[in-house]
Amino acid sequence: MPYFRWKGRNPRGKIVKGEIIAANKNEAIAKLKTKRVSVISIKPSPKDIELPFLKTKIKDKELMIVTKQLASMLASGLPLDEALNIIAEQAESKKMGEILYDIKLNVESGASISQAMKKHKEVFPPMYINMVHAGEQTGNLDGVLKRLSDMMEKHLALKRKIKGALIYPTMVTIVAVGVIALILTFVIPTFASMYSSSGMQLPLPTQIVINISMFMKHYFLYILVALIVFIIALRISYKRVYGVRKAIDRILLSLPIFGILAKKGSIANFTTILSSLSASGIDILDALEISAKTAGNVIIEETLTEVKDMIRKGDNLSFAMATVGEFPDMVIQMVSVGEETGTLDDMMQKISKYYEDEVDDAVKNLTSMIEPLIIVVLGGVIGFLVVSMYLPIFKIGQTIK
Repeated sequence: MPYFRWKGRNPRGKIVKGEIIAANKNEAIAKLKTKRVSVISIKPSPKDIELPFLKTKIKDKELMIVTKQLASMLASGLPLDEALNIIAEQAESKKMGEILYDIKLNVESGASISQAMKKHKEVFPPMYINMVHAGEQTGNLDGVLKRLSDMMEKHLALKRKIKGALIYPTMVTIVAVGVIALILTFVIPTFASMYSSSGMQLPLPTQIVINISMFMKHYFLYILVALIVFIIALRISYKRVYGVRKAIDRILLSLPIFGILAKKGSIANFTTILSSLSASGIDILDALEISAKTAGNVIIEETLTEVKDMIRKGDNLSFAMATVGEFPDMVIQMVSVGEETGTLDDMMQKISKYYEDEVDDAVKNLTSMIEPLIIVVLGGVIGFLVVSMYLPIFKIGQTIK
């Protein structure tokens, strides 16, 4: 759907310009007239250059904002097509604006909004479309969209917390490895040449450090290129090869500190989504299938699929969760109480809130634990390098005495 770049005069006679989305030039002029703009010139905007390997992706935050805006406009009584048109014009990215305008045209042609969204599955995940469809069926579309935006906001906040916890130790580790590599590549060789000219017998730690340094000096670029290639290959394999992704996710969950954080984050995410889907009137089996796909971890996804299969055979949710063995006892007990009292949605929300708080605490503890650990490890490695290089000097001093 084309954007049009226009120039005109506002009611005060001031020259103004901008871009507007419309099906054609006449519609664009008509839209500007409703805004009391006298058009001077108007032409199609040039298309953005999009490389095949750098396709523009709609950010989760932008989708969350669009959902919140649409919920607010519908709640205020604005017609759906008009609300979509306004949000399309105000969209942060051109791609989102074009998608929303396409949905608006489909809605005006008689399609439901969930049907129109199915044409853009790369933007609207199955969970989103199913909840919107449920909102249409129950006549509570604005309420469902509000629940969706709240859920997405919580999910984004959770991701930010986990990423924030990982950024500091990752950056410090990268800097530490870089400093050690520079010492080995450029500083140690100076000592090595000095000791080599003296012809003295070097202590074992000094010889080991010099051997590593010589290796780094001769093969540093090869090591750097190999490391970059390995990281890129691992990233691509994680996205495309199921076995690689499963192995990495299993390793991640088994890590002492990061594994606990990842598992708590997955449980918080799963319970939030399942609660929202169930409250929207979606069948428990469909809700579990959608929740599994958005778990963010293959191991958790397979576990939820197994739970779904057991429920299909007649077991209840708490029994299935207890059988697979991946969920804490507290979660299973709360789900069991929710099933017995008919308040499963509320219990899921409480579990989600509990684990969001747990992630907060884990992030704080992680930051406080990692900082001294990195300092100790970095100090130990650099201390070993320094002592190793000065050992021969100490040895000479003792010989002179």
